Amino acid sequence: MKTPPGQAWDLHLAWPEAEFHIVEDAGHGGAEPGTLDRLIEATDRFAAR
Repeated sequence: MKTPPGQAWDLHLAWPEAEFHIVEDAGHGGAEPGTLDRLIEATDRFAAR
């Protein structure tokens, strides 16, 4: 079952500094390949600050 991105998009509109990514073929699990890639990219950026 796919999760509609509407609420995430609404949050992004209310918080423009937040990044909004749609990860194809992924659900809510942090260990899914596409989601994991995005999480690693984000934490790498935090670590570089």
